[in-house]
Amino acid sequence: MKQLHFLFFITNIYSINTCFITNQYKPICSNCKFFIPYQDTCSKFGEKNLISGKYTYEKANNVRNDEEKCGEYAIFYEKNNAKPITDSYYFLSKNKINILLIAYGFTPLIMWYISTIEH
Repeated sequence: MKQLHFLFFITNIYSINTCFITNQYKPICSNCKFFIPYQDTCSKFGEKNLISGKYTYEKANNVRNDEEKCGEYAIFYEKNNAKPITDSYYFLSKNKINILLIAYGFTPLIMWYISTIEH
Protein backbone atom coordinates (compact mmCIF):
# COMPACT_ATOMS: atom_id res chain seq x y z
CA MET A 1 0.00 0.00 0.00
CA LYS A 2 2.86 2.37 0.79
CA GLN A 3 4.33 1.70 -2.64
CA LEU A 4 1.06 2.68 -4.27
CA HIS A 5 1.08 6.03 -2.44
CA PHE A 6 4.70 6.57 -3.43
CA LEU A 7 3.92 5.81 -7.09
CA PHE A 8 0.98 8.21 -7.02
CA PHE A 9 3.19 10.91 -5.45
CA ILE A 10 5.96 10.48 -8.05
CA THR A 11 3.58 10.64 -11.04
CA ASN A 12 1.94 13.81 -9.69
CA ILE A 13 5.29 15.50 -9.06
CA TYR A 14 6.31 15.07 -12.70
CA SER A 15 3.02 16.47 -13.97
CA ILE A 16 3.27 19.47 -11.65
CA ASN A 17 6.84 20.33 -12.68
CA THR A 18 5.89 20.86 -16.33
CA CYS A 19 3.38 23.52 -15.32
CA PHE A 20 6.15 25.81 -14.05
CA ILE A 21 8.06 25.92 -17.36
CA THR A 22 7.38 29.24 -19.06
CA ASN A 23 7.11 29.62 -22.85
CA GLN A 24 6.88 25.85 -23.19
CA TYR A 25 4.34 25.78 -26.00
CA LYS A 26 5.48 28.83 -27.98
CA PRO A 27 7.32 28.43 -31.31
CA ILE A 28 11.12 28.39 -31.23
CA CYS A 29 13.01 30.69 -33.60
CA SER A 30 15.64 28.07 -34.43
CA ASN A 31 12.92 25.93 -36.03
CA CYS A 32 11.66 28.81 -38.21
CA LYS A 33 12.58 29.04 -41.88
CA PHE A 34 13.56 32.71 -41.50
CA PHE A 35 16.12 32.05 -38.74
CA ILE A 36 19.81 32.30 -39.71
CA PRO A 37 21.94 30.16 -37.40
CA TYR A 38 25.44 31.25 -36.31
CA GLN A 39 24.25 34.86 -36.52
CA ASP A 40 21.03 34.52 -34.48
CA THR A 41 19.24 36.78 -36.93
CA CYS A 42 15.84 36.75 -38.62
CA SER A 43 15.81 37.08 -42.40
CA LYS A 44 12.19 38.24 -42.31
CA PHE A 45 13.17 41.61 -40.83
CA GLY A 46 16.09 43.70 -42.00
CA GLU A 47 17.17 46.20 -44.57
CA LYS A 48 19.24 46.41 -47.72
CA ASN A 49 22.10 48.86 -48.00
CA LEU A 50 21.42 50.94 -51.11
CA ILE A 51 25.12 51.54 -51.75
CA SER A 52 26.67 48.10 -51.29
CA GLY A 53 23.57 45.95 -51.82
CA LYS A 54 24.26 43.94 -48.66
CA TYR A 55 21.48 42.85 -46.37
CA THR A 56 21.56 43.40 -42.63
CA TYR A 57 19.09 41.41 -40.58
CA GLU A 58 17.74 42.07 -37.11
CA LYS A 59 18.62 39.86 -34.17
CA ALA A 60 16.00 37.21 -33.53
CA ASN A 61 15.80 38.18 -29.87
CA ASN A 62 14.85 41.76 -30.78
CA VAL A 63 12.24 40.56 -33.27
CA ARG A 64 10.60 38.27 -30.72
CA ASN A 65 10.52 41.01 -28.06
CA ASP A 66 8.87 43.51 -30.43
CA GLU A 67 5.11 42.93 -30.65
CA GLU A 68 4.90 44.93 -33.90
CA LYS A 69 7.18 42.42 -35.62
CA CYS A 70 7.01 38.74 -34.75
CA GLY A 71 6.26 39.11 -31.06
CA GLU A 72 6.12 36.69 -28.19
CA TYR A 73 3.74 34.35 -30.01
CA ALA A 74 5.73 34.34 -33.28
CA ILE A 75 3.10 35.69 -35.67
CA PHE A 76 5.28 35.17 -38.77
CA TYR A 77 6.64 31.75 -37.71
CA GLU A 78 6.86 29.20 -40.52
CA LYS A 79 8.23 25.73 -39.84
CA ASN A 80 11.53 24.99 -41.55
CA ASN A 81 10.99 21.63 -43.24
CA ALA A 82 14.52 21.67 -44.70
CA LYS A 83 16.34 22.33 -41.40
CA PRO A 84 19.18 19.79 -41.95
CA ILE A 85 19.87 21.34 -45.36
CA THR A 86 19.80 24.97 -44.19
CA ASP A 87 21.90 24.22 -41.10
CA SER A 88 24.48 22.48 -43.29
CA TYR A 89 24.48 25.37 -45.76
CA TYR A 90 25.11 27.99 -43.07
CA PHE A 91 27.78 25.82 -41.43
CA LEU A 92 29.62 25.35 -44.74
CA SER A 93 29.35 29.02 -45.67
CA LYS A 94 30.75 30.08 -42.31
CA ASN A 95 33.62 27.58 -42.25
CA LYS A 96 34.52 27.28 -45.95
CA ILE A 97 38.17 28.37 -45.51
CA ASN A 98 38.77 25.89 -42.71
CA ILE A 99 37.12 23.09 -44.66
CA LEU A 100 39.21 23.81 -47.75
CA LEU A 101 42.41 23.85 -45.70
CA ILE A 102 41.55 20.54 -44.08
CA ALA A 103 40.36 18.94 -47.31
CA TYR A 104 43.36 19.92 -49.45
CA GLY A 105 45.98 20.18 -46.73
CA PHE A 106 48.27 23.13 -46.41
CA THR A 107 50.25 22.39 -49.59
CA PRO A 108 48.25 24.67 -51.92
CA LEU A 109 48.47 27.47 -49.37
CA ILE A 110 52.24 27.09 -49.08
CA MET A 111 52.63 26.95 -52.88
CA TRP A 112 50.53 30.11 -53.25
CA TYR A 113 52.61 31.89 -50.64
CA ILE A 114 55.86 30.88 -52.32
CA SER A 115 54.56 32.07 -55.70
CA THR A 116 53.63 35.49 -54.30
CA ILE A 117 57.07 36.16 -52.87
CA GLU A 118 59.04 38.49 -55.13
CA HIS A 119 62.52 37.25 -56.00
